[in-house]
Amino acid sequence: MCRSSIKKWLMFLGTIVFAIGLAFITIEEFTPYQTINIIIMVIGILIILISNLYRDKRSPD
Repeated sequence: MCRSSIKKWLMFLGTIVFAIGLAFITIEEFTPYQTINIIIMVIGILIILISNLYRDKRSPD
């Protein structure tokens, strides 16, 4: 797998994980588990930040 496809998959996965955490915060039945939902959101943000390590190499132009 090339670096750009790894970055795309990590961005996609991080966005989905963040969205799941955000969705669970808005559902009222999950209010006792709000700390777990915030942790899920932070994990999503960390995955997105890790995806920035897989940058494409720039041309010397």
